[in-house]
Order: sequence, then structure tokens, then C-alpha cells
Amino acid sequence: MTEDFSEEVGYFKTGIKALDLSLPEGIPRNSFTLVSGEGGTGKSVLVAQLIYERLQAGEPCIVVSLDDSPRGFMQQLTSFGWFPEPYTKKNLLHFVDCFSFRRKVSESSVPEYITVIKSPTDLDDLTERITSLVDKLGLHNRGAIFIDSVTELWFLNLKEPYRTVEYVKTWRAECSKERLVPIFCSHHYGLKIFEIYEELLEYVVDGIIDLRYEPNLMKVGLLVKQFRIRKLKGVHHDSNWVAFTITGEGIDLLKIKVKPPEKAGEQG
Repeated sequence: MTEDFSEEVGYFKTGIKALDLSLPEGIPRNSFTLVSGEGGTGKSVLVAQLIYERLQAGEPCIVVSLDDSPRGFMQQLTSFGWFPEPYTKKNLLHFVDCFSFRRKVSESSVPEYITVIKSPTDLDDLTERITSLVDKLGLHNRGAIFIDSVTELWFLNLKEPYRTVEYVKTWRAECSKERLVPIFCSHHYGLKIFEIYEELLEYVVDGIIDLRYEPNLMKVGLLVKQFRIRKLKGVHHDSNWVAFTITGEGIDLLKIKVKPPEKAGEQG
């Protein structure tokens, strides 16, 4: 008789209403999802809200911070009324600080909820730190890992950007597939220097959430943010573009009607 593994992988709702409408079954806990878009399209807010919703659900989160310091990340959470301090005290929120190596940091002044990485280019050490924290905090079929961002990791390993893709594959295997811990990784799309590696990365990951400005409205100077679930293995999902706005409480649906561009010869 064939063994059934279907119950081993759990699913969870993100808690973001606009996103959950496109993901009626939720997100598989063994998935590695790329959050990709140009600057200003809402990647950071989406990732921050994903983190806060996991914390509110009582699940531990690990944030690998490359683009900003843990303090800066916590300030962003606080700006939306999502106060992280109670979760750091409960050992539910932990930062892997890959940003502060640029300045001297006294280890005695670093809070327990922060692990400072002195050399983020040492991807073997970074991998060991992440997987050790996953086991220490009990992120087995619960919680999530957030990497912000893979673009900065590419810049740090500019001489060997392909290594970044290889380590993404390792993190996906060690954490998402082996320990059933979902990973969300932000990515600044559109940098020509990394185009060939973007294609490899998009092939490797399980899911891609694209963010953009609605192109027809951009032509007339209006910036309307949209997201879509381009792919997500293992679940049904709506791949249509969804307009959203960022309010004081995070991401919310924006109802608009986009007029298609006129054909040549037509008059308005």
C-alpha cells in the first residue's frame, strides 16, 4: 500500500484579507515564496504584515535582515501599530542581523533576540545560524522565515552571484522541505545585472508574488499598486492582478476600473 504523506504538510492563511482572497486554500508550510517587485510597489509592507500576522497567530518568526537593521525593521512595524516588543520578549521574534556588520557592534549591547552575522558573505555560516535558530525556536511545521532581501545578498556576493541561488536552494531544502517551515524572500525586480540569476531563482522557488504599478494608469501619471500570485505549487490560486492600497493598518483592497487603451483610429 502506498504511504500517504498528504497530512504531513499544513496550510495557513496569511491574515491579509486582500491576499487570502487569491489563496482560498492558504499557503503550504513547505513552500519558499518570492515577493518580487520594483521599488515602491509595497514589498516591504507586505513582508512586514506577513510577519505580524504570524506573530499574532502565536507562531515564531525569524527575520534575516539584509536591507535594514533590526531596529529599523521594528520601527517600520511600529509605524503601522504593529508593536514587536511583546513578541521579542516571548521569544517569538528573532532577527539574524546581516546589516550591522558595516559598523562596529559591541556584543554585550546586542539583545538576545538578535543574532549578529559578522560576515554575511560566509553563506555556510549564515546557513548554519539560520537552521540552528529554526531548531532552537521550534519552527517545525509552524512559524516562518523572512529574508529581506535576496537582492542585497546578491550585492554582497557580487563576484559569485550564482552562489546565492545555490544557497536559496539549500535553505528551501533544509527549512521548507525538511522542517516544513515556509520562507518568504523579498526581491527588488528589474536590475539588469542580475537578470540571468532572477530567471534561475524564479525556477527554483515554489511561489512568486509579483507587485507592480498598474501600467495603463502609469501612462497618465497615476501610481496604483497591484499584486498577483504568479505561481504557488500545491494549491489553487487566483493569478489575476489585484489592486491594493497601503493604509495606516497595512494592505487593503482598492476597487478600481481600468479602462483598456483605445485602439488606433478610435476616438474617446
